[in-house]
Amino acid sequence: MRFLIAIGVFTVAAVLLGVGVVQKMFFAGDEYQTLTTTVETNAPYLVIDGKTLTMHGTNPVITVSGSKETFVGFGRSEDVAAWIGADDYDVLKYSTKKSDFIFGEGKSQVVETTDLETPALTEDPIYTPAGSDLWLGEMVGATSATLPTFLDADMSAIIAADGKADAPGTVTIAWPLPSRIPFATGFIIGGGVLALIGLVLYLWALRHDRNSQGPRRRGKLTKPPKPRALSMPKPKSLVSAAPKGRRSIGRGSSFIAIGLAGALSLGLSSCSPYNSGQGVVQATPTATQSVEIDGQPPAVTERQLQRILSRISETVTEADASLDAALSSTRLIGPAQEIRAANYAIRKADGSIPALPELAASPITFTMPQATATWPRQVIAVVQNEQDPSVPTMGLMMIQNSPRDNYHVEYMVTLEPNAQVPTVAPATVGSALVPADSKLLLISPDQLSAAYGSVLTQGVDSPYYGLFDFTSDTLITQVGKDYKAQKAASVAENASLEFSQNPGSGQPLGLATMDSGAIVTVGLNEVETVRPTQTGASVSPEGLAKILSGVSTSTTGIESTYGLELAFYVPPLGSKDKIRLLGYTQGLISAKGL
Repeated sequence: MRFLIAIGVFTVAAVLLGVGVVQKMFFAGDEYQTLTTTVETNAPYLVIDGKTLTMHGTNPVITVSGSKETFVGFGRSEDVAAWIGADDYDVLKYSTKKSDFIFGEGKSQVVETTDLETPALTEDPIYTPAGSDLWLGEMVGATSATLPTFLDADMSAIIAADGKADAPGTVTIAWPLPSRIPFATGFIIGGGVLALIGLVLYLWALRHDRNSQGPRRRGKLTKPPKPRALSMPKPKSLVSAAPKGRRSIGRGSSFIAIGLAGALSLGLSSCSPYNSGQGVVQATPTATQSVEIDGQPPAVTERQLQRILSRISETVTEADASLDAALSSTRLIGPAQEIRAANYAIRKADGSIPALPELAASPITFTMPQATATWPRQVIAVVQNEQDPSVPTMGLMMIQNSPRDNYHVEYMVTLEPNAQVPTVAPATVGSALVPADSKLLLISPDQLSAAYGSVLTQGVDSPYYGLFDFTSDTLITQVGKDYKAQKAASVAENASLEFSQNPGSGQPLGLATMDSGAIVTVGLNEVETVRPTQTGASVSPEGLAKILSGVSTSTTGIESTYGLELAFYVPPLGSKDKIRLLGYTQGLISAKGL
């Protein structure tokens, strides 16, 4: 009976495998609808519009070749045009009336930008679009490049070589077709599983059969039964009937398992991905149209922001390991770069000094992009690892100065434990930019740094003290008026300690919240100046200031500058709420002898 069950399972498996393999081999049909063309390009860039790319679906696979270096990427059409700017480029479209591609020259444009003074990023001209943060996907290859896409009609593809030579002109667009045999893979997988089950049942039955052979009784011999009367035996037939019972399947039946195992291997091999000559293409999600406010799209999509942060994190992590300030400056600017560069210099002088917290790329728990189609563009993101409480929750304010510049982190703050952020617009919509001199907030962003600095120096005597909520403000207890008074008193016997402030190197950046308030990031530098008060006396810097300055003693004085990166929620004008500190980062950025 056990062998019969095994044979039955093998039979069903063979049928399923056979049906699946036959469908794969004879009824599958084409998996892609493909269009290919070769054109003689006359410009460094070639653009394919979204209407052409979405003729037969939103997930085309683009393959380009025809030059020693190849690049293909895709993004919003306005971003592609903005990146190209005034440079020459060609356009490739498909005409359904002519059933052929149309090739021509594109019309260059000048990108509109908003005046905003930010630190210079690079002086070297950028020619290649590879690595730009504008793209939603890209691929670079030696002689060819293949890129699976997810897009809509508002997106375009950009093709280039090295940005100087003419763009590669051989282009293939392949759209995945719906499967004609949607159940073939299921048949093959089901048949394979049943074949394995049948093999197990067969081996179990075979083992049971072997264990059942041999003497059934052992022990003391009993008296044999009384013999019957002798009778003449009947002659044996020359033809034997097939054996019956549990031993009806002999050793030859093992060939059944071997045959089905071969069928199983054949069936599973037919499940391998289809090779169209373009490499294996994994499925990608279908793009959905993003919501826009007044025609202004969000600066980045959430998928795009994840790619950007991954690149930034990778660069900064590498810079942290090599203490390379030049490398970190390719992704950090302003106060964020100053504090990190100073930490590198200190760690080079003293390896026991701990590194700053790493810049993680995920998980992103909060995204607040600016709604804009111009530049500069700003994005706020929060990276929080809820599974590891030891990793601080980091708030990042990023800015992209121009289409060919990548995003740079200007402010990187550790959020307060009890920070409460008001409701903001969805990331698919974007938030409005708040001008630095806005009069619609409780205080304008360009006055916020000086106001908070006044509170840190004067405490309750500051005219701005009543504007702030200090319920969850931990910075004021660390560097506020009481701290400054205690530190000055500690050196009063032989020296004087003076505190002064100046704006940080970064600009006030703000994005509006849904209650008409704003999240604003600002920089503030606090300068501590120590001078000896007695003739012939000297002062000695301590801690990080001593390492960074390289001065052991000075008869004229020591000046140490600490940079503060601050993030606030600023309520709208007329609100009963107060300004709240959402997060901060502080660090020594310079120290020198006077």
